[in-house]
Amino acid sequence: MTSPSTEVPILESCIPLPLDEARLLEVVEKAKDWAIMHGAAMRSKADFNPDALQFAPFILTPSSFPRKEFEKAVALQTTLNELMHSVAHDEEFLRDTLKYTIKVDTFTGSLFEIYENVLKEGISQPISLGLLRSDLMLETKCENSCQVQCSRAKPYCCWKQVEINCIASGFGHLGPASRVVQRFLALWPFIIVLYFYFIIVTFISTAPGVFPSSLHSLGKSLPHLSFSH
Repeated sequence: MTSPSTEVPILESCIPLPLDEARLLEVVEKAKDWAIMHGAAMRSKADFNPDALQFAPFILTPSSFPRKEFEKAVALQTTLNELMHSVAHDEEFLRDTLKYTIKVDTFTGSLFEIYENVLKEGISQPISLGLLRSDLMLETKCENSCQVQCSRAKPYCCWKQVEINCIASGFGHLGPASRVVQRFLALWPFIIVLYFYFIIVTFISTAPGVFPSSLHSLGKSLPHLSFSH
């Protein structure tokens, strides 16, 4: 689709926007509850309580991303993971690359100190596991001859690998959990309709003395729905 004011191609939103104020407030509250019930939760560092959870930060409205570009990124991840694995096991490269950073950055310095202690003690586990998160963004401007062609045909040129992050193992589930939360948000209006449909059909089919026999038969013949996730 194109923007009416500029005629520049833009990606179509995967959910209807903008949301009216009442709907937005309702969705925010439902989303927080849904997130906690489906694993997108964490304990507070500022006010730690082993018996309490809060929802993990998440994006309320997901951004559209072209499937074709996403599949290209997925196909490249094995190569990038192998590269990160090689870097992580190259002591000489790490020392030379981080020799200035560890002097001025406390966090990196602490990690490197742990790394050095592990090397001194010896690595007893021959198998290593890397939990990596790739951050991708769409490039809207080309720096080659296809610039004009891309700008006219589609709202992006290609995807770019912005960053690779190592994440805590405890947060490994947040990717799938975020997808579940955002799918719930996208389907929220339909879930409400289906819920009331289910209630009405069940009530009609189980209360023959309340409704005419023809309506009761109709209720029994309508499909009953089961909800799962």
